[in-house]
Amino acid sequence: MKYPEKPDELDAQTIQEILNSFPALELLQQHPIPHALTHNRKLLFVNKSAVKLFDGDNSDYFLGKDITSFIHPLDHGRILNRLEILNDEKTKNNPTEARVYTLNGKIKHIISVSSLIEIAGHTLVLAAATELSEEMGHEISQSEQNFQRLFENMLDVFYRTDSEQNLTLVGPAALGVLGYLPEEVIGLPASSFYFDPQARANIVTAVKKHGKVQNFPARLKHKDGHIVDVEITSSAIYSEDKQFLGMEGLFRDVSEQVVIKEKLHRLATIDELTGILNRRAFLEKANHLIKHLRRQPEYSLLAVIDLDKFKPINDRYGHLSGDRVLKVFVSLFKETLRETDVFGRLGGDEFAIIFRKCTMTEGLEILERIQEKMQKISIRLSDNEVSISASIGLTELHEEDLPFSLALARADRALYQAKQNGGAHVAMLLS
Repeated sequence: MKYPEKPDELDAQTIQEILNSFPALELLQQHPIPHALTHNRKLLFVNKSAVKLFDGDNSDYFLGKDITSFIHPLDHGRILNRLEILNDEKTKNNPTEARVYTLNGKIKHIISVSSLIEIAGHTLVLAAATELSEEMGHEISQSEQNFQRLFENMLDVFYRTDSEQNLTLVGPAALGVLGYLPEEVIGLPASSFYFDPQARANIVTAVKKHGKVQNFPARLKHKDGHIVDVEITSSAIYSEDKQFLGMEGLFRDVSEQVVIKEKLHRLATIDELTGILNRRAFLEKANHLIKHLRRQPEYSLLAVIDLDKFKPINDRYGHLSGDRVLKVFVSLFKETLRETDVFGRLGGDEFAIIFRKCTMTEGLEILERIQEKMQKISIRLSDNEVSISASIGLTELHEEDLPFSLALARADRALYQAKQNGGAHVAMLLS
C-alpha cells in the first residue's frame, strides 16, 4: 500500500543545499552541547553530541525522523505548543525541561531551547539541549515507568495530532489494529487513514465544538487495504491562551462487534428463506413511508401478492420443494422491481410491495411483466413440471393510511377479488 505523502517534505537535494548554505554547520558538529536542525519537526541534522545523548551510533538513523518520536508522550503537547508559537516576532523559546527517549528505551531529562533561523529561503528550527544528571534530582519516577508500560501494552491505540491534524504520536497498538509501526505514520495527516476522509473532518468539527467526542464510529484503512471499524474517543488540546493545538485520544477496533451487530440486524429484518424484508421490517418501512407522504406527497402504491395453489404444492412435494418454489417466485419479482421499490414477505406465501413514486398505470405495467414471466416458466419438482401464478391486490397509498393496516386491509380486499376471479390476476381498489 502506498503511504500518503507527508506534508511539506523536503527532497534530499534541497536538504543538502540547506546544509551547504549553513556556515555554522561544521562548528555545530563539533559542539559539546547537543544540537539539532529541523524542518516541520523532521530532523535534517544532529551533531555528534546529540547522537550521544540519544545513545545512537551515528546520525543517519535520526535524519528524516519526526522529533516527536523521541519525546515522552506527557510532554508532547507542551513541546509542540512551543514550536507553534515561534514566529517573526518571537524567534526564540525560553529553556524548558522535557523528557526524551533514547534508542535503547531509556528516558532522559533534558533542558532544551529552540529558535527560528532562515537558511536558503527555508524557515528551520535550531534546537539545543543539555541532559540533567541524576545528581541534580531528576531521577525517573515510578509513575513515569508505569505510564510507559501502560502506553506500550494497552490494546487501544493512543494518538495525538497537531493543529493541522498531522499525527504526532501513535501508540504501539497501531501495529495490531492497522498494521503500521508508529514511526511509519508519524507526521502523516490523520485523514489519510480514513476510508472516508470527510469522516475525520466531522470528528474534528465535533471536538472543536464540544471539546471532546466519545465512542465516535469511524472506518479506517488497514495497511493491507481492508477496512477496520473503530470507535474513537478524543478531546481537544488548547494552549494557555486558548489556541487549538490539536487532539489526543484513543481508538479501538470494534470490527467484530460491528459484524455481530450486522448479523443480528439481518436476522431481525431479513427473511431467511427469500432474502427480502421480513414482515416486521416491511411494516416499519411502510409506516415510515406514510409519515413521509404527509410531509412530501408522492404517488405510491401497495401490492399484496399471494402465490396461487401453493398449499397443494407443499402437500404433494414437501416443504423443501415449497421453499424452492418460493425462491423462484421471489427472484422473478426482484429482477423486475426497481431499486426504489420495497419488497417484503408478510408470511407463508404472502408478499407485499410498495412502489415508490409510481402511478397506477406504471405499477400495473410492472406487475403485468412479472405475470408474463411466471406464465413462461415451470419448476421441476420430482418428476413433474410445476407452473406458478399469483393473485395480486393493488391500491394507492395515501397520507391518511396510518396505521398502515388501513392500506393493507384495502389491498387484501383487492387480493380477494383477484382470487375470486380465478387467480393469476391483478385487481385494483382505490379506496
